[in-house]
Amino acid sequence: MQILSFDEILTFLCDSFDALIAPKKMARSNANILYLIFKALAKGGEVINNVCVVLSNKFDPRYCSSEDLESTAYIVGTERYTGSASGLHITVTNNGEDTVTLYAGIYTYVLDDDTTFEFEVLSDTLIVAGGSVSYIAMSEEIGSYEVTEQSDITVESEQTISEDLTFSCTDNSSLLGTSEETDLEFRKRIITRTDRQNAFIELEDELKSLPYIFDCRIKFNNTLGNEIYDGITIPAFTALICYSGELKSELAEKVCAKILCPTLQTGTSVGITYNNDVFINGSHTVYFTPFNKTEFGIEVIYRVNDIYISNYEAQKAIRTTLFNHFVSEVHVDYIKEDEVYELIDSLGLSGIEILGINLSQGSSNVDYISVPKTRIPELTQVTFTQE
Repeated sequence: MQILSFDEILTFLCDSFDALIAPKKMARSNANILYLIFKALAKGGEVINNVCVVLSNKFDPRYCSSEDLESTAYIVGTERYTGSASGLHITVTNNGEDTVTLYAGIYTYVLDDDTTFEFEVLSDTLIVAGGSVSYIAMSEEIGSYEVTEQSDITVESEQTISEDLTFSCTDNSSLLGTSEETDLEFRKRIITRTDRQNAFIELEDELKSLPYIFDCRIKFNNTLGNEIYDGITIPAFTALICYSGELKSELAEKVCAKILCPTLQTGTSVGITYNNDVFINGSHTVYFTPFNKTEFGIEVIYRVNDIYISNYEAQKAIRTTLFNHFVSEVHVDYIKEDEVYELIDSLGLSGIEILGINLSQGSSNVDYISVPKTRIPELTQVTFTQE
């Protein structure tokens, strides 16, 4: 809808009246009572037009204000992603000669005065002598917090920790968190997403907005028979919930608030029980399955002018960028060659020309990498061919 000024509306009214009384014309003078009436009408028209323009943009994600953007998102069934915390892979090892119990509770690793990582043990866990268990601890603050690999870290808890247990962590470059979704990103997602009118999609968005969940995808079998998806058999009217991040006890309640159906238990699933009297047995268990990995490789065909950059530095910069981007805990449906070109181009390297990109799975080159809902992509190899 177009904004019209007072003068534009007045000119339109007067010209239209002139056409009716042609060849005569109305005098544009404040001494002419008819002209004054048209000025009053034009002013009223300007007010009405402005109101209509404002309302027409109020719930349009392209033009609405930042305040109205939240209301628009609520109408279409989504909300702003608040960002995620950084993850840290912590391994608990039993160095004693007897089986040790890691008691259920909250465990905390203090990196520095401003950064703390926390994970929850959902139930008492037995660790045999020489054995270990692993957890993903999440930073208390949203954002990207890097931690290097350490063979011995101090973890605290209100629960008793056996002296035979040691804690270690790996480099968390692939588990770094994200910041809150910007207005521009939020507007773009509202405009381009077309699959929000679905309780399972809404649940995915709600779980992904939690700071300790990197990503979540749900595959629901709404047929009367079994469905096989990515090699997994999903019974009728059962949901497979795949996730990356840390599991907390509140997740089961959040799932049950959106959907009430069986969830698939696989060999790697973790069950969280939600206690409520509305269930026949007084409780309902929701199973969460960690994402599997879709492994792939990238071959970069290039030409380099060593006057501007050495072959070693060029390969190092490209390899680092590709691994940092494609080794993550977030699902994507496809990986295309264009994305690789754009990543390398964003480096702004002088003296290097990219001649081609080849994507591969196993021993075969493919045009693109397709990633099922149950998986996240993982780059395992970057090779270079210099022309």
